[in-house]
Amino acid sequence: MRPVSRVLAVLVAPVAIVIAMVPLRDHVSAANLALVLVLVVLGGAVLGGRLVGAIVGVVTAVAFDFFLTVPYGSFTIERSDDVVTTVVLGIVGMVGGELVERARRSKAEALARRTEVEQFHRRVELAAGGEPPARLISRTSEELAAMLDLAGVTYERGPAPATMAVLTHWGASVPSGPGPMGPETVALPVRAHGRDLGHFRLMFPRPTAGMGVAPDARHAAVAMADQLGMALLRFEHT
Repeated sequence: MRPVSRVLAVLVAPVAIVIAMVPLRDHVSAANLALVLVLVVLGGAVLGGRLVGAIVGVVTAVAFDFFLTVPYGSFTIERSDDVVTTVVLGIVGMVGGELVERARRSKAEALARRTEVEQFHRRVELAAGGEPPARLISRTSEELAAMLDLAGVTYERGPAPATMAVLTHWGASVPSGPGPMGPETVALPVRAHGRDLGHFRLMFPRPTAGMGVAPDARHAAVAMADQLGMALLRFEHT
């Protein structure tokens, strides 16, 4: 099912379910019917996330008010308990959607951390296995491009030019004047024991000088460069 169709289905389903409950409203209390609708709202939040969950909560609350509370067929509510129930349905959608979004973010972050650990182990194995420096540099370039969503990445020997912005653990160090490479290109030093053995030139798709890199990604990128630096230094001494 396409995303648009799924959203429409999620929004229409609560109203259809409320209408299906109309024959029960004279035999079952509104509070008990609302318990069923809470599950509907949570289902919408799980399928659609924060925004859809909030909308489903509001739509369900309005439908509940119109079809299942006295006077029927009106948006007027006579009993205070029904007012509370209607408000709670809306809140459940908002809170449920937010919780689902947080759970999804946590899962994505956990997957990203696991990927970083696996990449770290692969680089260690390559270095320990005597892979040539060019292979280690190429592997690190690929992982940097994927992690930082780069438009391109190259490796240069020696320290980065003083006119280039530099990515560090603490952010991006930007030169006072405009550099010849443009604000979309940022240097990532490859260091070992205080020496700049080389640097990656990270080409971002937007001219942000690396300021938009998330802290976790920034720390991981610097750690990758430092790990490569230690491996390259070992090759110099062999």
